[in-house]
Amino acid sequence: MTTWTIEEQENCVKAAITSAAFLSWLTGFHLLKDITLLWFQLSTVSEVIGAAIVLPLIYFMYKMWQQPKLLSYGWRLREICGDFPDEYLRCRFQRATTLAFQLTIMTAFFGHVATQLVLVHGHPQWLSYQQVPLLTVFVGMLSFYLSLRNVLDDQDELTEETR
Repeated sequence: MTTWTIEEQENCVKAAITSAAFLSWLTGFHLLKDITLLWFQLSTVSEVIGAAIVLPLIYFMYKMWQQPKLLSYGWRLREICGDFPDEYLRCRFQRATTLAFQLTIMTAFFGHVATQLVLVHGHPQWLSYQQVPLLTVFVGMLSFYLSLRNVLDDQDELTEETR
């Protein structure tokens, strides 16, 4: 069995942070575009937000240029399952994954209930087929990103304190 170094584990966390930020931005922009068009009938603002979807792509390309091997991290089964030998990384990754999953499930459930209520008692033209799935992915990815974004910095501070 190969040894999984701290650097490889940190690179896996960096890849997870980058992908969560990218998906959060992407789904957030799509959700804003949909809401501004359907809820507020602001077609010009919706088009501007639609053009701003290029920003997450630029961010992702910048991260790829900054760290060329970014797409090769996170594909092994132990990385997907969060099987980190480093206890701090394992604990934080597991906590972030659990929180993201729970928020995603709650958002999907309440989004479905809210959609049914709007269809029955509200304005059905406010809804599109993609709002609840976009909101679900946005909430899950944003919570995952926010949970993990300071993990590596905190780990560095902890190792400095123990010296």
